[in-house]
Amino acid sequence: MTGGTVLPMKTLVLAGTAEARAVISVLASDPGFDVEASLAGATTTPAALPVPVHSGGFGGAAGLAAFCKDRQIGLILDVTHPFATVISGNAAAAAQEAAIPCLHYLRPAWQPQVGDRWRDFDSWQAMADAVPAGTSLFLAGGTQSVSVFSSRDDITLVARALNLGDVVPPEHATFIHALPSPTVESEVELLKQHDISLLCCKNSGGESSKAKIIAARECGIEVWMLARKPFGFAAPYEGDETEKTRPQQTSQKEMSMPAIHDSVEGIIDAARKCAAVSGAAAAMSSGAASIRETGA
Repeated sequence: MTGGTVLPMKTLVLAGTAEARAVISVLASDPGFDVEASLAGATTTPAALPVPVHSGGFGGAAGLAAFCKDRQIGLILDVTHPFATVISGNAAAAAQEAAIPCLHYLRPAWQPQVGDRWRDFDSWQAMADAVPAGTSLFLAGGTQSVSVFSSRDDITLVARALNLGDVVPPEHATFIHALPSPTVESEVELLKQHDISLLCCKNSGGESSKAKIIAARECGIEVWMLARKPFGFAAPYEGDETEKTRPQQTSQKEMSMPAIHDSVEGIIDAARKCAAVSGAAAAMSSGAASIRETGA
């Protein structure tokens, strides 16, 4: 605070998702925030962001806490992928160490619809082991899942992920270095082109990779999904309905607790409440200091 003016809240957004880009887009133009983004570095050519970007890891929770203290970060927004549970846990621990609030966005999972045939698995290995010999399989589970399924030389594997451009596939496999297709039509075409009989993927939720799920339904193909693991910390959950009914005032105690939100609007609103509380506290502190200085 300078001359009675409340400075914008320095906010670190743990990014890498479409929702993170949406949050950053809104807060970057909000004078109440000074936003910095962090990307894990898994994507070689990430989409440009309108804020400074830290690329790469922090060295665990302790490293992230040190980063926040060094940069005087006042708020962490975890808007990472729902399967990035290690990062989310580190964010919560770092926030506690740095004594700052941490808000989490948890993208709602996909739910089965009429015509879906889904089966959940707890690990890629368990899923790969269960695939019947002779299956023509489309794997859309990210780079880390590819090596697990590639060891099955008794199946026909079509795998799509980023960072596969320099990886030579085994004879029984086809690797597609690409992001998920945004259209159902193109996903249906891919499934038919390779005569796919089984789709294996994560239950990532969201819209950006949902087309393959709809395509599998239309083609009558079974879907095996890697089930989500719970976050590695306890946090109050604040869904859309709760957000509509909870009080407008956010206490300092609430700010120090990690909270999970299931909508972009929800986490933006919560961030603004944190900024408002922080600004009010700073104003009160400044006012008290002024009174002491004047001897009033």
